Amino acid sequence: MTIEELRFIADRMLGKLSTWLRVLGYDTVYAADLNVNSTEVDEDKAIADFTQAESRVLLTRDKELVAAATREGVQCLYIKADDVMAQLNELLLYYNDNINLEPVPARCSECNARIRKVEEGEADMLMNKSYVPASIIGHCDFWICEHCGRIYWEGSHWQNMRKMLNQLRTH
Repeated sequence: MTIEELRFIADRMLGKLSTWLRVLGYDTVYAADLNVNSTEVDEDKAIADFTQAESRVLLTRDKELVAAATREGVQCLYIKADDVMAQLNELLLYYNDNINLEPVPARCSECNARIRKVEEGEADMLMNKSYVPASIIGHCDFWICEHCGRIYWEGSHWQNMRKMLNQLRTH
């Protein structure tokens, strides 16, 4: 399956995994962002209903949620591991290594919205972000989230992510 075909929803216990999947280009909704204001049982039903309506795969560490969602015909995967890299490894095993392990500038890691490449004439916008190093503006590509305004670039953090992901490829 391609990145565009595989869409996820991660339960509240898998926040880091949802961030990593977004970094890898996957459309991943974090259950805490659904803003369900009701009891836990109702939240589980709301998550299952949302998953089914959106044709997503439910990723969860909650055995009861897996059982309830499966009864409703929801495609779900029970994640056993605590560590996010081990969780990604579980996805690799489940999808027979058909999970992208290369960071893709396509989705905001914070809000899941699509990001777009910053154009040449938009350098002022980059200067207004205190976390963007001024010394690299004009020397590398940047992307911006149209929804929350977060700026992305391929800095040392991307190299660190690639190192961590490469370790998954070798196991």
